[in-house]
Amino acid sequence: MTETQPLESDLIDKFYWLRKFRMAKNDRTLDLMVSKVIDDYHSRPAVVAAIYLAECQRERELAQGRLLTH
Repeated sequence: MTETQPLESDLIDKFYWLRKFRMAKNDRTLDLMVSKVIDDYHSRPAVVAAIYLAECQRERELAQGRLLTH
């Protein structure tokens, strides 16, 4: 089974990253996930911005105890 590459429009969409980050059930896991994708996309400012916004939203959700999966 192969994973398809996301479209450029997906990569710059905050909600694309938020769906991925909602798999994180704690701050440590979220930090690791964000670190990995930032390493992968550090040279693309629009993607990094979307990742940052999604990370902030997921951090707020975790602080509120919201363990959403989708």
